[in-house]
Amino acid sequence: MTKILSLNGVNIYQKNFQQILVRGDGKDQFNQTMNREISVIPPSKNLEIKVNDQFLIAKNSFDQWTLIYFFEQDYKEILKFISKLNSDDRILASDYSYGQVYFEISGKNKDEFLNKLTQFDLRKKRFSDLSMAQTLIARIDCYIYSFNDKYIVTCNRSYEDYFKERLIDLANLH
Repeated sequence: MTKILSLNGVNIYQKNFQQILVRGDGKDQFNQTMNREISVIPPSKNLEIKVNDQFLIAKNSFDQWTLIYFFEQDYKEILKFISKLNSDDRILASDYSYGQVYFEISGKNKDEFLNKLTQFDLRKKRFSDLSMAQTLIARIDCYIYSFNDKYIVTCNRSYEDYFKERLIDLANLH
């Protein structure tokens, strides 16, 4: 975890999460397989997330889920997990861990801060806890996950430096 900035009710940390993208039909067999492997039935509604102490799982679209581990897993265990999922012809799992960059944004002024970098409506009535969205932040295609008074923002690692620079630039304007 690396502290990017902390000011006026906004805290931003870069995190080292691991991410698996899972594709499937979302039907009973898929849910049973996922539940057997992670002890959670994946969300059934698009853009919904489920969170526990270990990870979040989000339903990105009708056939795609994202699993983000909050604590580093042994890479061999990640590969074993992916192989188990891929042994079912109805599921396709891929490791996205090293192609993504992750930021945790928290604090009472996080919405006001982020609203200067995105057109996305972050108000609770539009973007409730335990939901996610794909949107542009600082002109970068990102996923944003809302839960427990914080956001997790993830984007392609190739934008890491640019994204951090935009966050710091905005902080310097305050």
